[in-house]
Amino acid sequence: MSPRLPVRIHARGLSLAELLLGLAIGALVLAPLPSLLQSAGAAARVAADQVALEREADFALERIAARIRDTAPAAGLTDKPSSEWLKPAVYSVANGVLVEQQGPERYVLAESVSGFDMSASSSEAGQPLIKVSLALARDGASTSAMTTVRLGSAQ
Repeated sequence: MSPRLPVRIHARGLSLAELLLGLAIGALVLAPLPSLLQSAGAAARVAADQVALEREADFALERIAARIRDTAPAAGLTDKPSSEWLKPAVYSVANGVLVEQQGPERYVLAESVSGFDMSASSSEAGQPLIKVSLALARDGASTSAMTTVRLGSAQ
């Protein structure tokens, strides 16, 4: 008969101290996570506001540019006030809202308007250039856009 060797049982797994140490390290690693998520959420909201403002500015400028292209040039445009340039459409800002008025109809083109300007300059071709600039600001996000369009260029 062969002699039997004593059987050793090796414990496999973690002791309570190792498990608690692992949990403590995990808690230390995850501790800054809520503040990181909060700041990432705030940055995402500002970025979404920025994109929304840019879309709003693009829409308003494109609509005004289309009106400028469709308007027949008049003599002495630079001597007239800007409210006369694109008759029957008139653009104005009231309480931060850019409004296009065509007779009794009023259309809101943009909200949160912090600046709006239209200026005309004469050109060699006889058709004035109208420069339109628009600035929007809301909840920490802001944008500004500008376009220059030749009056009556669609005709």
